[in-house]
Amino acid sequence: MDLGQAFTRAARGMREEARLHLVAVSSLTIAFFCLGAALIAMTNLSRVAERWGETARMTIFLRDGASPQDVTQLRMALEGVQGVASVAYVSSEEARTQFLADSASASELASIPADAFPSSLEVELSEGTAHADRIAERVGTFAIVEDVETYQGWFRQLESLLDAGRGAASGLAILVLVSVLFVVGSTIRLAVTGRRKEIEVMKLCGASDSFVRGPFIVEGAVQGLLSALLAITFLFALYLGLHERIDGVFTTLAGVRTSFMPPLFALGVLLLGGVLGAAGSAVSLRRYLTV
Repeated sequence: MDLGQAFTRAARGMREEARLHLVAVSSLTIAFFCLGAALIAMTNLSRVAERWGETARMTIFLRDGASPQDVTQLRMALEGVQGVASVAYVSSEEARTQFLADSASASELASIPADAFPSSLEVELSEGTAHADRIAERVGTFAIVEDVETYQGWFRQLESLLDAGRGAASGLAILVLVSVLFVVGSTIRLAVTGRRKEIEVMKLCGASDSFVRGPFIVEGAVQGLLSALLAITFLFALYLGLHERIDGVFTTLAGVRTSFMPPLFALGVLLLGGVLGAAGSAVSLRRYLTV
């Protein structure tokens, strides 16, 4: 099969049936858009899990009126515990300042008094979360301790959410695969029907199956590739327009900034679109090679 001729004939066919191919590309773009959105969500959730997995921590909230001497004693006791890397005291005013700095609505929340934020000790653990419950149990016996947050429950929920997200992304990928094969196959069958006389003439003149099949496979690949490219472009434009608005809240809650899908993911979606488009076209053409 001469690739140059295949691309030339495919371009001519797509121009002649532009509406048909436009409808197919529009439908496939929506499918790839959903898949890309799922991949972006998974990317950011994975970054959150990685961030929290690398730096295990706990927050010890102190009772109102805790004396500096008691706070110092608790801090010294913590620093002597195996598995504790560092202990930092955060006053109510510092907690308020940090909250406003991380919030996207700082001007609206500026009236909140410092008393609304309890003072705390931020503890970094050097041995992961394995000893977090044991340390939290010991710390909870101090009279000045109001509550201890180890974040393990939240982290387990995040892991469950990641597992559910991976399952949903896998299911969505399968759905996209079926959709691409069906849409491209239907489009190519309609294109073949419109060019049936041309195919019959080529076959009568001795054209090989690959010569007949080539342009249609190229058309299917272009449909899939173009649809994936449009979907990624729309997602990137949407990301540029929205990420600054949600970064403040996301950073406050998760400790990381939002990001777009990695370049390799985007490249994978593009290749997936092209391969599925070509495969859908090839499958739909098998019955037409006996004319």
